[in-house]
Amino acid sequence: FRARPFDVQIIGGVVLSEGQIAEMKTGEGKTIVGPLACYLASLEKMQVHVVTVNDYLVQRDRDWTFPFFRALGLAVGAIHPMHMQSHEGKREAYSCDVVYGTTAEFGFDYLRDNMKTRPEDQVQRRRQFAIVDEVDSILIDEARTPLIISGMAHAIKPRYEMADRLAKHLVSKQAPWETTDEQVKVAQSKAANIEGEIRNTRDSAAKPVLRDSLKAAQAELRELEKVRDKSVQYYEVELDKKRATLTNEGIAEAQREAKIGSFYVGENVDMPHLLEQAVRGHTVYQRDRDYVVAPDDQGQQTIVIVDQNTGRKMVGRQWSDGLHQAVEAKEGVPIKEETQTMATITIQNFFKLYKRLAGMTGTADTEATEFYEIYKLGVVSIPTNKPVVRGDRNDLVFLSQKDKWSSIVDEIKRFHDAGRPVLVGTTSVEKSEYLSRELKKKYGIHHEVLNAKQHEREAEIVAGAGKLGAVMIATNMAGRGTDIKLGKSEPALLIEHWKRRDLCPKEVTAEWSEERVLTAMNRHMAKRMLRREGRPISAAELDGMSDEDVRLALLRHWVLEAVPGVAESKVATANAQDLEDNLDSLGNFMLHRLRFFAAVEDMGGLHIIGTERHESRRIDNQLRGRAGRQGDQGSSRFFLALDDELMKMFAGKATLGLLSKLGMKEGDAIEAPMLTRAVEKAQRKVEERNFQMRKTILEYDEPMEYQRRKFYGLRQPVLEHRGVRSIALQYIEESAMDSARRHLGPDYVAKEIAEWVREHYNVSIDAERFAGKDRDKVRKVIDIETLEEATVTIGNTVGEYMASDTDSSEWNVEELQDWARTNFGAEVPRDLVLAEDAEPVKRLIEAAASAKFRAIDNSAVDAFLVPNYGAAALAQWANNKFGIQLDPTVFKDCRTPDEAGDKLAERARTFFQDREVRYPIEFAIESTSTRLQQAQQDPENGKDQAGAALTDFCAWARARYGVDWTPETLPSQQPADLAKLLLDEARKVDESVIERRAQACLAAGTDTESIGNWFEKECMVHLGEFDREQCAADPQTYVRARLRSFMRQELEQFERWVLLQIYDDAWKNNLHSMDQLRDSIGFRGIAQKDPRIEFKKGAAETFNEMEESIRERASDILLKGRLAPQARPAQNAGLMTDAEPGPTAEQRAQIEQAEMAGVSGEPVKKELSDKAMKVVGRNEPCPCGSGKKYKACHGATA
Repeated sequence: FRARPFDVQIIGGVVLSEGQIAEMKTGEGKTIVGPLACYLASLEKMQVHVVTVNDYLVQRDRDWTFPFFRALGLAVGAIHPMHMQSHEGKREAYSCDVVYGTTAEFGFDYLRDNMKTRPEDQVQRRRQFAIVDEVDSILIDEARTPLIISGMAHAIKPRYEMADRLAKHLVSKQAPWETTDEQVKVAQSKAANIEGEIRNTRDSAAKPVLRDSLKAAQAELRELEKVRDKSVQYYEVELDKKRATLTNEGIAEAQREAKIGSFYVGENVDMPHLLEQAVRGHTVYQRDRDYVVAPDDQGQQTIVIVDQNTGRKMVGRQWSDGLHQAVEAKEGVPIKEETQTMATITIQNFFKLYKRLAGMTGTADTEATEFYEIYKLGVVSIPTNKPVVRGDRNDLVFLSQKDKWSSIVDEIKRFHDAGRPVLVGTTSVEKSEYLSRELKKKYGIHHEVLNAKQHEREAEIVAGAGKLGAVMIATNMAGRGTDIKLGKSEPALLIEHWKRRDLCPKEVTAEWSEERVLTAMNRHMAKRMLRREGRPISAAELDGMSDEDVRLALLRHWVLEAVPGVAESKVATANAQDLEDNLDSLGNFMLHRLRFFAAVEDMGGLHIIGTERHESRRIDNQLRGRAGRQGDQGSSRFFLALDDELMKMFAGKATLGLLSKLGMKEGDAIEAPMLTRAVEKAQRKVEERNFQMRKTILEYDEPMEYQRRKFYGLRQPVLEHRGVRSIALQYIEESAMDSARRHLGPDYVAKEIAEWVREHYNVSIDAERFAGKDRDKVRKVIDIETLEEATVTIGNTVGEYMASDTDSSEWNVEELQDWARTNFGAEVPRDLVLAEDAEPVKRLIEAAASAKFRAIDNSAVDAFLVPNYGAAALAQWANNKFGIQLDPTVFKDCRTPDEAGDKLAERARTFFQDREVRYPIEFAIESTSTRLQQAQQDPENGKDQAGAALTDFCAWARARYGVDWTPETLPSQQPADLAKLLLDEARKVDESVIERRAQACLAAGTDTESIGNWFEKECMVHLGEFDREQCAADPQTYVRARLRSFMRQELEQFERWVLLQIYDDAWKNNLHSMDQLRDSIGFRGIAQKDPRIEFKKGAAETFNEMEESIRERASDILLKGRLAPQARPAQNAGLMTDAEPGPTAEQRAQIEQAEMAGVSGEPVKKELSDKAMKVVGRNEPCPCGSGKKYKACHGATA
């Protein structure tokens, strides 16, 4: 680094430190600007996360800046995905003052940390100041894709292969329609061209002929439209929305081909979605543009998504909602299991977690509004250190892709022949490879291709793009972050290059003078290029010409060949100066200006060619910005075609209008301000659409952000052992209060009757229909309304199975028969269904339903109508829930449900406090008994093991309650007696005992080491890293809190384990519900409701249900559950107080899956432990799959 940064770099550092975006052009040294701001932040004792766009730049920038930070006394680290860096390496990196990493890795670490089961395993403790390099790429381009950690979604694998087969069938069937539709578009373009010619022609004699041609073209268009309309359209494709939608004809054809019956009944209801995704995969997503097929780290072929903005492979990323699997089926690679969200955050909301945010880029001004609206970041444009002298030429527009690519190849050749370096920016891998093939085939030009398939070499290749004669083809943003420095030049190198391009004869050497070399080259080129009377010029003719004549002849040849619209007669009389001026006006011709260039800079610097406009003007500016760094020479030009993706998507009508005005023909190239405006308008449209997409993602993530913050705020204290007791007690008290309100509420009896009806009759009746009614009226409502509801259900279901718009051969008769038999006991003959009259089938099932309902004894509802039924049910609930024996008369004097709830909560609290005293003693005695039993089974070492078990027990009792027991002086050999004695001692422990022990601990020393030693000696407790951090922050508070926790340690560890397990399972289910809500919310618009408002309402209901589920499940276990102690090896003396189990198999699988987020490979398979299976709420579906609530199924006997 220089001894002193440029002034503009110091200004950039100040802007960043103020929490704004510094807009600095390419090559202005942003790599050192970030560290300047980092140093200022470190003075404020803030940790800084520097965010870059890829892992290569993470390590490169960290290594470059290491000496700078070391000189200032700061540590700098870099984080990488888990397959590149160990957990310990990542922890060490996060302990540094400055941490370099990618957005994905910082975001995934945040999500992973909130899935960990031990605070020591969390790595990202602080989010204070983030400096985002290439801030526009990260905060805007990448912001459309949220960060998601996924797990497996389905127990049964969906029918992807069948969907793919059907999609291929529909694509082939639609081929005639597609062909004629393309012909219609060509005919429309042709008619528009002729209209333009009629407007622009000055030859009145030609107009009648053109009008006849227009009539013929319009007639042809009408005929083609008729032909197209005779073909069937099975699906519609919207490229701008990346969507494919099946038509009614498409569904009907797929049902006929699949031969599995209707797609809208029974097990087939997933087929429309699977088929639509498969059609998207075939029609919207293209290989080598949207994705590539490449081997993973196991060598197995897999689909790798290509980032449309950078052209880089996004290894480990998957499209969601089954689209990824559809593309895998299309390409015939192994299909990964569909995933379900386990943790997610949008990039916008992740960066909002930081106390301060700043960024730097070369192109931010066009998105300044979005930066302010979403991130509250201002954009400060910082001038360049030296003025920009790059020449940006007007766009060249062609009628077709063929003409455009041909012209690009010619332009590359012209610059390359002279030795000037060229960088070509493409929008996809496919186009990069096409251009590469054309260059080799047409001119044999040596070049480098940089795209998603070779991103590992991108920095090395990009750095060399400014060398003499270099030609590089790259996806638009590949190699971003690496400066292109212009190479040197000398006569020997130039002559060698010109010889390779056949511009210079072989005998020329570097010792020749410049004039002699150029004269020889002119004669060599003239021999190759000049013609006389249609034949190549002869050697004799050439020898007879002076050097000046040879050059003049070459100039005239070049002008006629390269300058469009020039008259041959004028060229024949023009002098050399005029001809040279003509060639200079082209901006891309250099053969007439060849000399011994001092450097590439002297040639004009790097030339940038854009092969089409990107969706965003900002990306175009970034491509242009690769040339002209630090005041270097340079130039740029974009080549467009009217059938480019951007023009097809957003400028269709404008394009046709323009054609009709310009009268453009095949092979023509135009530079029209009107067309440039149309392109910019199309780009603005896309930018607005993308901004709205990002804004919509953010709006839809608002409820998720609220839920995420609240949930992680619940989970983190439990993970850190903070307030576990109060959280457990709160759940128990809230559960008691909720139950009192529910059981003693005015509608409780009516709801119970409605639930009984649903379970016995399999139909739903609104509970309000039973409210306030006596026994006879209730029975009457049941008799009448169950049959009415059943009739409606039968009519709808039979109508679906026997759809009138579907041939009877496609009806799934077996499923209809099974449904009727299972729900109503009706036996429906197959012949009756195939008679194609639904009415007799309905009447038969209705009659069976009526008979079934009459057979049900509805006198059972009388039990719900007895006086004080709610109070009796509440007492029974308390008995089952908490194991507290209550008599219903306890609630007799309560005037409101809340009073009853307070009384019930008080009983639960008393029971809880008693459990706090008993549980540690019972656990310790049970643990010792287990070890003694293990010792009896080992004749060889049993005696030593038994002695160690008793020694540990006595040490535990002494540390916990201060009793001076030894294995020899135990007051009793009976566990029950020992438990009674210890309970007496435990009940003597109060705040005065805690305070006395705290004073003794602090007297030994208030430093972390002394406190740790005291706890190890007196309490047999080892303080971990996280404990020591808390202790160092506030020793007095920590010691007292830790002693209180120590007295109930075994119970607290059990509570913590249960809560983490319940939290993680509930959160995963909540995310699944939110995914489903997001997928279906669009249909609310049909009912004239705002989907965003409806989504927020639905999200609130879903989260409330999750909180209620957590409360129910936690209160189910926390007062009654216990962990069976595990037998421990005798050598692990002193470990008896560690009553906390590790994560469950499911939690381990989820953590492993999270560690691999952003990494290729097969997903980790999950297993559910027996303990996890037992944590089921009473009102949740029973795990056995019966469809009943747990309390009405296996929960009744649990």
